Amino acid sequence: MKTPTLLTTLATALGLGASALASTHPLEQSPEEKSSSMIPTNATARAEAPRSSVALHAPIRYAALGASDTVGVGSRTPARENWTARIRAALPGNTVYERFARSGITLGEAMKVELPRAIAFRPTLVTMWLSVNDALGHVPLPTYQKLLQATLERLTRETNAQVVLLNVPDLAALAPLHASPQARAQLRETVSTWNAAIAAAARPYGQRVLVVDLLPASRHLPQHAEWIASDGFHPSPEGYQRLADVTLEAMHGAGLLPPVAAQARP
Repeated sequence: MKTPTLLTTLATALGLGASALASTHPLEQSPEEKSSSMIPTNATARAEAPRSSVALHAPIRYAALGASDTVGVGSRTPARENWTARIRAALPGNTVYERFARSGITLGEAMKVELPRAIAFRPTLVTMWLSVNDALGHVPLPTYQKLLQATLERLTRETNAQVVLLNVPDLAALAPLHASPQARAQLRETVSTWNAAIAAAARPYGQRVLVVDLLPASRHLPQHAEWIASDGFHPSPEGYQRLADVTLEAMHGAGLLPPVAAQARP
């Protein structure tokens, strides 16, 4: 297949090495993380999941899982300008917010170091954006999909949280200028395949898991250079604001948030 070559070309062109993408070695875990990161292998044979209504009710306990974008790489003040902090700014004032994020992390690694801590936080809202590093890091899609199913299984079985899951944006919009139309088209086809797999993994959980489709908004990236940081890959502060707004619009449309919380505030 040519897809890995395309993704490698994109990653190389953007200057993304091992520190920015997937590590080939598992991250070191504490004994507590090892014991709490055991995952079921059969999602159909699961215990009764905690029930959760669609609308979020205060006080919200918000856990943000993710990689460098949740850390806030590319912004001037990452803790305040990352997209999940902007989500938090749109939530009620008594919301309890915690980030569980590490730059360069893949979903498989996050299951070991982020997921157990997020579950222990007892969230009522979880946002998760853990897909781009896997796609660029050559994680096989069937492997990723199984890991995603296992992650969603734990979140819906072990917490009462509504899960907001972001998919893969239009990576072709970040490709270098010399990339051919054929290469861009193939990359977009790959992104569509990944997003279909993400949607399929989320579908069994119904209203408990909301998939936010980043593809339509990200297709406007070539017309909005201000959305991209100087590294050519991560969002800028303006890009993080747009990402938060797209996510909040989806949450509002799904009935998770009232109209007053439909827009993020910087």
